[in-house]
Amino acid sequence: MTDAGYPLAMSTDEVARLRMQADLFRNDAHDMLSAIGVRPGWRCLDLCSGVGGITDLLAQHAGPSGEVVGLEVDPAKIAVPQDWAAANGFANVRFIEGNAFATGLPPASFDLVHARFALSIVPGGVGMLGQLIELVRPGGFVLLEEVEWSSVACHPPHPGWEHAASLIDQAFSGIGSDLRLGRKLPTLLTAAGVEVTRLRPCNYALRAGEPMHHHIPLTLDAMRASVIEQG
Repeated sequence: MTDAGYPLAMSTDEVARLRMQADLFRNDAHDMLSAIGVRPGWRCLDLCSGVGGITDLLAQHAGPSGEVVGLEVDPAKIAVPQDWAAANGFANVRFIEGNAFATGLPPASFDLVHARFALSIVPGGVGMLGQLIELVRPGGFVLLEEVEWSSVACHPPHPGWEHAASLIDQAFSGIGSDLRLGRKLPTLLTAAGVEVTRLRPCNYALRAGEPMHHHIPLTLDAMRASVIEQG
């Protein structure tokens, strides 16, 4: 994976958007890690970790005796969580630059591999699945958080919202991403030989004035260049 074709441009606003997104999903991610039973001493990998993903939660669960690795292709993004980890004293976390389709990391070397919105948003992202499975030890866990765009809606309907959401959908489709991967995920995992032990749909109701209310326009703003390029 390279950043070629990836539609979300890196900026200060994009870092803020990703952090806001992580805050929204934090409780659900924590619940999933607890249900899996991530415990001190585990080695965990956050694939396509971006500006931090869930590395903080993984670090808390794995403890000082464990290790958390964040792998990200964009060096500009890596600097953000590196500074965060140093400031918060997370000595068990490190971030590396790498290709999510071919990480070069030893097979079966992690207790848990996590990815958030990587398979659906990165062009051809489903191709990462084999790498995720290969990196997990026998009996280990793959934890995926993926998008299901059909759940994105506004009530009462608003033409501005509908237009923005449609532009985002079209732009991702235009580069070979799949914003409806969420519904397909169990079938894909089963076909790849992964036992689906837990499946948790997460739907969020947002009201005007709440931070995530701005998620759609902020996402579209980060995609401006890609939307224009695609016409």
